[in-house]
Amino acid sequence: MPKIRIQRLEKELLKLINNVLAFKMRNKNLSWVTITNIRLSNDMSYAKIYFSFLGDNSKEKVLNSLQKSAGFIKNEIAKAKMMRVIPELIFYYDELEENARKLDKIFEKINSEKDGNNES
Repeated sequence: MPKIRIQRLEKELLKLINNVLAFKMRNKNLSWVTITNIRLSNDMSYAKIYFSFLGDNSKEKVLNSLQKSAGFIKNEIAKAKMMRVIPELIFYYDELEENARKLDKIFEKINSEKDGNNES
């Protein structure tokens, strides 16, 4: 499958799944979930779906809710008729957001320590 077609499908799936999570799901564990990235296998039989979320839920709780909702999400993909064969959905927590927040905190701490040393 040409890479350009796979990339286009990844973008379309990203929009569709975020739309499904935002407007069609009734699971409160998924109300603040955002799909950050999707990677389709070359044969499009598997989709790695990376997510992040806001709120107090644990990663495991949100991941479990997404896995339970995979059938509904696949049904919505089928209704959109964007693919002949619907891929198996595999969800992963996107560590990038969390790591970026940790780095921001470290930089803030360094800057505040630097400012404290300049005042002395």
